Amino acid sequence: MGIQEELRLQNPILNQAHETVLGIVFTGSLLTKLGGRLLRRFDLTDAQFNILMLLRHQAEGGRMTQTRLGEMLLVNRSNVTGLVDRLERDGLVRRIADPEDRRINLVELTVAGLERLEQAKQDYYDYIETVMAGLSEEQRKALAGLLENVRRQVRNNGYGQ
Repeated sequence: MGIQEELRLQNPILNQAHETVLGIVFTGSLLTKLGGRLLRRFDLTDAQFNILMLLRHQAEGGRMTQTRLGEMLLVNRSNVTGLVDRLERDGLVRRIADPEDRRINLVELTVAGLERLEQAKQDYYDYIETVMAGLSEEQRKALAGLLENVRRQVRNNGYGQ
């Protein structure tokens, strides 16, 4: 089913670029909505899950500054502060002073945060495998490359970050 049918548009989309962008946006929206539903079972939002994943898999020494988290999440600093506040309140992360600059807080996973992440992660991986089951490994790589090209074009034309 094409995007026109999925969105129940009465008239055809006459611009292929527009139809393609609608497809990307609509797909992203569906993935976000379904992923959010899955993560709610673990009392996490998608942004909280992403912070836990970044701390587990991308942080040097298991710690990262809130600024770096914001860069990797593509959200502003105040959003990261609120997200980390909630995760800290729930005992999933803790803030510690950077030993090199005590004005900077580092964020690290707690044991409870690691346990919650591990519980949610398997369901998340199962979900994305199910979603991507219709594509071969080669098609997945091709799609990732095509989307990278679109992002590069957005950035090169002054629309990104």
